[in-house]
Amino acid sequence: MAGIWGFPQWEGQGLEPPEVAPAVEAWRQAWRPDKLRLLLLAESHMAGSAAELAMPLQPAPGWPMPAGFVRHLYCPAYGEPSLAPGLRPNAGTPQYWRLLAAAEGSPAPTRAGFPDAAARLAAKRALLERLRQRGIWLTDASLVAVAGPGGQRLGPAAYGAALRESWHRYHAALLPALDPAAVLVIGLSVARVLRAELNAAFLGRWTAVPQPMGARGAAPAAALLAALAEALRRHAPLD
Repeated sequence: MAGIWGFPQWEGQGLEPPEVAPAVEAWRQAWRPDKLRLLLLAESHMAGSAAELAMPLQPAPGWPMPAGFVRHLYCPAYGEPSLAPGLRPNAGTPQYWRLLAAAEGSPAPTRAGFPDAAARLAAKRALLERLRQRGIWLTDASLVAVAGPGGQRLGPAAYGAALRESWHRYHAALLPALDPAAVLVIGLSVARVLRAELNAAFLGRWTAVPQPMGARGAAPAAALLAALAEALRRHAPLD
């Protein structure tokens, strides 16, 4: 990956063209709180393409539009076919919407709860705005995609390199300076790769939970939700 982070191009192993990652980061930064209380550090966005990034999108009232289409929940067109006509696949990440809404105690802005697209988009935006007002920010450990919509993933060596390069070339200067009260790492593989870096930056302030897709079964899913809800309650309470 080239550009502002000075990454290698990941020739032969990257899942997307280099211009996608800066666009995804523009979406993340558009939703960053002024004062960060709770940092949610997930794995990465889903891989996209140059054609997806350049495609025209239908307007999403009230949403920021810092870049084109990317496969991240901060982009309103991801998971919303009405905003990106003809794009397939475009299922989005409903598991993250369900998790964030449940932890906050609000209805999940999914098709099941909000069949009307306009109402669903408004509910998604309202949820993100409430989280931002509370100082909660979801970002990703890897700036380059480690997974794609077709099930492809970087191999173990490239996966570890992507997370470590992202940290040392970008996150190490940004995230500790934001001084969150706590960090919840969403992904046990992320925690394994970045344990030393997280301890150096946030010693005693970070914990790790499985990704929503990895918390299979009622008990693991309930434990994941309880951990996130407790982190919100303790570190980003309602004012």
